[in-house]
Amino acid sequence: MHNRGGQASAVEAIIVVVVFILALVLVLRLLPGYIRTTGGEVNNLQLNAMAQSLLTYIVTNPGNPPNWGLNATGLLSFGLAKEGQSYDLDPFKVLQLVYWDYANNVSDALSPGNLQGYCSLSQINGAGFQQYLSQYNVSYISLTSGWLFTIAKPTKASWVISYSYVKRLLGLDNSYDFLLVITPVLNITVMASSSFTTNSFYVYVKVTNYATGQPVSNASVTLNYFAMDQGGDDLACNYSSILASMSNVKVSCVNAPYGTPLPSPSSFTIIQYNPGLVIQGTSTGVTNASGIARLTLPMAYDSDNYYYFVIYASVSGLGDYGYYQYPSFNQTPLLVAGLLPALNGVGNSIVFADPHLFTSCLLNQGLITNPGQSALGLRIIAVFKSEYGYTFRSINFTINPGRGSNSYPVPCSYLNSINTPNYAACYWNLPSTPMLLLVWIQRNSQGQRNSVPTSQLLIIPYGYNPEYYLTGRTIIFGRTVKYAPTGVAQGLVYIGNAAYLVKLYLYYRGNAYGGLGVG
Repeated sequence: MHNRGGQASAVEAIIVVVVFILALVLVLRLLPGYIRTTGGEVNNLQLNAMAQSLLTYIVTNPGNPPNWGLNATGLLSFGLAKEGQSYDLDPFKVLQLVYWDYANNVSDALSPGNLQGYCSLSQINGAGFQQYLSQYNVSYISLTSGWLFTIAKPTKASWVISYSYVKRLLGLDNSYDFLLVITPVLNITVMASSSFTTNSFYVYVKVTNYATGQPVSNASVTLNYFAMDQGGDDLACNYSSILASMSNVKVSCVNAPYGTPLPSPSSFTIIQYNPGLVIQGTSTGVTNASGIARLTLPMAYDSDNYYYFVIYASVSGLGDYGYYQYPSFNQTPLLVAGLLPALNGVGNSIVFADPHLFTSCLLNQGLITNPGQSALGLRIIAVFKSEYGYTFRSINFTINPGRGSNSYPVPCSYLNSINTPNYAACYWNLPSTPMLLLVWIQRNSQGQRNSVPTSQLLIIPYGYNPEYYLTGRTIIFGRTVKYAPTGVAQGLVYIGNAAYLVKLYLYYRGNAYGGLGVG
């Protein structure tokens, strides 16, 4: 019996050892997977923390120099905030990101749907204008749907900020990349088919969530408008006494339908009457359950009217701007303009150019049918106003479709001072405050084709909601790394009183465990 007990104990011991070894093997087999999973989780937590720290730094610091948005060539440290105003982004610094996007086309801003033309420098019709752009290393330009020209890919201009340089300024080595994405909170559109019907005094504005497209109800909407009636006969008859006091001619007007809630005379100003009618004013409303607000103008619509709207909508403390021009630019342009930074050694300049310099772009897109199909001389009145008030400077000058050396831009103030200008382009140095530039163009030559308009209005927001240059698209700066581990941070920021969602994706190239990607 004793021997059998000893044998049993030995067998039990062997079984215990075998079980222990099997358990140890199992643990050793499972342990690497456990360590890998845990390591990956810790790594992503670290990446998220790093991303949040990096984003906070970018949106709370102005960078150095604090006004580097006006000239990025001397950038010493990177930050997007206004000096002393955390989470309030400097519009000129954001505009530098827009220039970078145009030079690299990361957001597809240069997709055909956003452009009226795309030209290499060799396609510019003017040796002087070619020389002007080439000295600033601009090799390609694009014409946007608003007849604004800007740099295009590929362009290696030194005044376009460098992503790799910014990354070094932020302390990121070659193991990391980042992507900064800025999107509006709201999307604001004018419902053209409902608004622009004959003798209608109404404008319909729709407000939606930019990310989801869902309607936003109970949003307060303010419409600042600039309206021109070439015939001068579309003002509501309720205001005819105002026109009568401004002119000795018989006043023509439109009878508003009974019950139309016409705005108060104090809400608008008649800038010009006879010839034509030019009105600037404000109208307000609130969106309904479908996200639509109905606003009233003092002037009825007809086919010879021009409108430019700056719309601000807000709800629960979050707001944004929308821009709208009617009619849209589906006609032969009278003027092409470009906003280029760091030109002439004085910061930003606006460059006005006769469309003849862009004949190749316009022909390629079928927007004109022959090189002579534009005005033979333009009178230009440029007025700009800051976001803080109205007109504080204006200029009046004339350009002509000159070629050769006369296409090299000269100061617009010089053209303003001479009687017989023969220049096709000029530049105007701009102030260091966000503003809207309103350019009213009238052709000097009257014997033009019917397809050439007698006048046009060109609107250029300078540092004033810079996403205008991306036609409502997201602003993107940086580089993605496919399949890399990714940290994500986001926050709410403002540009002026417009709210934006900003996201930062931080990619780590050195992790062997696989990544989360960008959702």
